[in-house]
Amino acid sequence: MKPLLLNLLVTSAMAATADPHNRFFPLVHDGGGWTTQITLINLAAQPAAMLLTFNTPAGFLDTWKVGLKSSPGNVSGNYVDLPLAPGATAVVETSGAPATLTRGFVEVTEYNDLPIGGYATLTRREGDRIVQRFQIPLSPEHERRSVLPVDLSDPLVAVEAIWVSITSSATLDLVFRDLAGNRILNDQLTFDNKAQIFVNLRQQWPNLKDFRGTLQWTVTFPNADRYEARILAGVSLMSRDTWWGVLPGMTLPADQAGSNPY
Repeated sequence: MKPLLLNLLVTSAMAATADPHNRFFPLVHDGGGWTTQITLINLAAQPAAMLLTFNTPAGFLDTWKVGLKSSPGNVSGNYVDLPLAPGATAVVETSGAPATLTRGFVEVTEYNDLPIGGYATLTRREGDRIVQRFQIPLSPEHERRSVLPVDLSDPLVAVEAIWVSITSSATLDLVFRDLAGNRILNDQLTFDNKAQIFVNLRQQWPNLKDFRGTLQWTVTFPNADRYEARILAGVSLMSRDTWWGVLPGMTLPADQAGSNPY
């Protein structure tokens, strides 16, 4: 069992589907033994011009003092200016230098609205030994409605949902359904001036003990300015000891959109 587990930790990867609205890595780690390596590919026949912005959960209210290197690309603070030829690949890495872990997210701006593909590889090391590794796919910048599979039947497995929104006002309407599709619970979450929220499902809803089914979210922006970009990206993690699994949301193409409301 141990060799198999190690193999899963070191080599597991997440298949990614390229979408013209993919613009966010909703989770990156740096520090406390963790580093993140971001791989981006220009899938268009024209040169791409990208800007990567590394953010803490406070978003624009806090500047992440993160060490970065990029090949190719130019690094300035928590920004990476990244020109990329057609079919070319870029790799951006965090330094992992801080003693404590910071969790955050990355916004990818492509100025010509060209399709790009990519994933973030999050790795934790103890000395020279890799003890954890998993990958986060590039997410749409606006997932209006999405569904996550949820399994809380094993009390030793933690399930965490992570959402990102840099819109000034975002509200998530949540619906839990059992395996037969019956509504079990409705609830609502707000970002409360945060750009990234982390929700442990078992702790947030203790009455869902042993629940198996799905979690659907629908996002609204009740107090946003009419011209403000609509941003919502999400992902879920399952973890037990050193094992991590990644569950991106299941979002229909009709529920994926660009951030511009016009």
